[in-house]
Amino acid sequence: MATFDSLFPGMLLDSASRFAQDHVSTEVTGDPVRELGWTATIVPEEAGGVGASLADLASIVEGVASYGLHLPVVEACGVVPVLLQAAAPDVAKRWLEAVAEGSAQIAPLTALSASLDEATVQAKHLDIGFELDGEVLGADASLPASHYLVPAQLEGDLALFLVDAERIGAPAASYRTMEGARGADLKLAKLSVPEGACIARGAAARDSLVAADNVALLLNGADTVAALSALIQHTLAFLKERKQFGVQLSTFQVLRHRCAEMYLKYMGAKGLVIHCFHEHEAGAADLRRTLRLAKVSLAEAARFCAEAAIQSHGGMGMSEEVLATRLAQRLLGSEFRYGDRLAHVARLLAPQATAAEGRNVSNLTGSAR
Repeated sequence: MATFDSLFPGMLLDSASRFAQDHVSTEVTGDPVRELGWTATIVPEEAGGVGASLADLASIVEGVASYGLHLPVVEACGVVPVLLQAAAPDVAKRWLEAVAEGSAQIAPLTALSASLDEATVQAKHLDIGFELDGEVLGADASLPASHYLVPAQLEGDLALFLVDAERIGAPAASYRTMEGARGADLKLAKLSVPEGACIARGAAARDSLVAADNVALLLNGADTVAALSALIQHTLAFLKERKQFGVQLSTFQVLRHRCAEMYLKYMGAKGLVIHCFHEHEAGAADLRRTLRLAKVSLAEAARFCAEAAIQSHGGMGMSEEVLATRLAQRLLGSEFRYGDRLAHVARLLAPQATAAEGRNVSNLTGSAR
């Protein structure tokens, strides 16, 4: 008998699941991520946060993903705290405190379909500050932001800027993404920012972007496994309930075989994500390579199960009123988060390839929309 035990069980998972269940068929308003205090989860205690582990944050991600609810938990609660810790200690503490208490709404200004270290913004050092120039396609704009963390290329290296959202202005384009998020294209046309806006550069910026990207890949993996689990359970329930020619669909051998293959994909993905979290906690030297390999495997499993579930649901699989359809869309969208599988394969085959080379083989525009 198939079992679907949670990846990271506990109170955080239960509370996130209840919230997602209550909002599964209604539009989310306000800023629940910050109102519920989730942004303080991995912020260190000395900076006013909870000081919890990444697995605790993954519990929240799992609870939200199980009901196909889109909230930028990975970005607001995982990526932002890690990036802020690249700043000088006094600066980092001040902004982490603001994030933990919800007085600052900070979001990464990065394309959801690209790795965080693939900066598309160019920075130039001026006499009285910096000038930022470039555009970011497919950023998450689901929640309001008071500030943006902007990775940029500065004098041949990476830098990280914290910019007031009012300086950046309204997006050039806004749209709904496949999984129901609000996406946006933002253009920075010779935007002048003060000297203090650059909170990290060089090795500090590079290391923080890689660390944040690792966190994003791990949490995205937990999101994928949670969505897989819910999708297969909904598919099994549907096949047991529906009948054709007077018999349950679940008795058809071809459908039973398809569900068995979906379950095997799910179990493999689950074991892989647990292994990746263990490697992250242990500080494994080859963590980056492990996460890229996991991303490729998870993307293939997610696409197979999403397509199989849609086929199993027949015509109902095309209706967004059906939760299984939204879960399938979420899985297809997750395949492209933080670099599609082609981009990660390219990085694995050419470890010394530059960020630009990796970006050339990914489907940036298509995956963002």
